[in-house]
Amino acid sequence: MKTLKDPLVKFIESESDIVDIISSYFPEWMDISQNVLCPFHEDNKTPSLHIDPSGKGYCHGCGHKFRDVVDLVSQMEGWDYQKTKHELYSDLIHAIPESEVRAYTFNLAKNKKALSWLTFERNISTQVQNKYKVGYEPKSKRLTIPIYDQFDCCVNIRRMGWLKSHRNKALNVKGRGEVKLFPEKDLILERRILLVEGEWDALCARSYGLPAVSWTGGAGSWNDKYTPMFKGKAVWICYDNDKAGDRGAEQAYQKLKGVAEFVDRMEIPSGVLGKDLTDWSFECPNLLQGFDASLKEYKFPRRVGKKKICPCCGQEVK
Repeated sequence: MKTLKDPLVKFIESESDIVDIISSYFPEWMDISQNVLCPFHEDNKTPSLHIDPSGKGYCHGCGHKFRDVVDLVSQMEGWDYQKTKHELYSDLIHAIPESEVRAYTFNLAKNKKALSWLTFERNISTQVQNKYKVGYEPKSKRLTIPIYDQFDCCVNIRRMGWLKSHRNKALNVKGRGEVKLFPEKDLILERRILLVEGEWDALCARSYGLPAVSWTGGAGSWNDKYTPMFKGKAVWICYDNDKAGDRGAEQAYQKLKGVAEFVDRMEIPSGVLGKDLTDWSFECPNLLQGFDASLKEYKFPRRVGKKKICPCCGQEVK
């Protein structure tokens, strides 16, 4: 049976200059034979390590192997294979350094006013603040939310307005404002999804144990290249209770219909105060408990396997 290749390795192989990587370790590789002296045994005369342009290698002298370009870099640098994948991928996408994210979380820990706003105005638990690395940027006086992709690399930092002096709700790192899902990695791992409007609502919902996901944009945001990520999932849409939210929720419903296993819009009972999920968490916490119950009650349909028929008698094999 053919093994499925790691999607991260596939991306690295398709986007990297593999020849350049090989040549950086073996400058003499660029000849017709593509054979080099093997660094893993005494190979002083005839080059015995053959490396093909994909990064795969085999030494005819000692039997040493590289299964792909990631394995080559891993062995040459003495790194763990998983670490090597992450390093190569981070370089390719120019990931934002973790040191920058940590600096913002450190600043937030010292800002009592910002911490109080997150806890008492946005109803986001300290545990969730820490898990999703919410921070504070002193220069702009904005709160920060790092946006990670499914491979756990930081691809953007959203600088969120929270003071009256902040005219724009959110600012992106220059050149990184593409609409993305937040938190993307959680979406990959979870089957039941509550699609909400905005990162703050997503973090508030997660403080109540709800598997909430949002787009990094307004109610009308959608990025079609991420739609397949909802395949096979059950999705409940819970946007703000206003006109923009209603239009956005209907757009989301139409986008997901036929892609997700199940999709529905959450009904907000009349008389419930507040316009968004964070408001409801204060005014009517029982409503969020109801959301949780609805998600847990849903049963995914059982997949019926293909019947096996005996080629001799034509009977079904149980």
